[in-house]
Amino acid sequence: MSGTRGSSLLLWRTLCWGLMLSAPPAIDARTVPIDDSGTLPQAAPLVLHWQQLSPRPPVDNRMSGTLSVHVRLNVAAHLARTGRIYLVLPEQEPGGLQVSWTTHGQLLPGQVVSGSRALAYAGPIRTPFIEDELELTLQVDGSRMRQLYHVNFRFEMDES
Repeated sequence: MSGTRGSSLLLWRTLCWGLMLSAPPAIDARTVPIDDSGTLPQAAPLVLHWQQLSPRPPVDNRMSGTLSVHVRLNVAAHLARTGRIYLVLPEQEPGGLQVSWTTHGQLLPGQVVSGSRALAYAGPIRTPFIEDELELTLQVDGSRMRQLYHVNFRFEMDES
């Protein structure tokens, strides 16, 4: 799979984000969306590869690929507050998406699957933007990949 920078963002958003056990929000916490419109993939489009090249039993239909992403979260409205920021991946087509990522310091490394959210940041908000470079490893069941999918995801924050 390949395309322009714009289509790689759509593909990235189509194939991204997963499972991580996280503490439930505090009882008095308020969940609010975070503006992530400054988040962009870096240069090359996402290319998926089969995990198993030959059809020996048991058959492994997983496809995976890696993509670097510059994350920019606008948290100016939350300055001087403490919060927990989550990456949210709603249940959607093609389903069964799994993503793990490493970071360069501001955000937490993690994992997410479709239909869940994963903790990406916890602590005080001291600057108007939280920025980091993520190295994403995406996995999906290749038998579900019938077309290019648009994946909806978002960041949200539990304020305390």
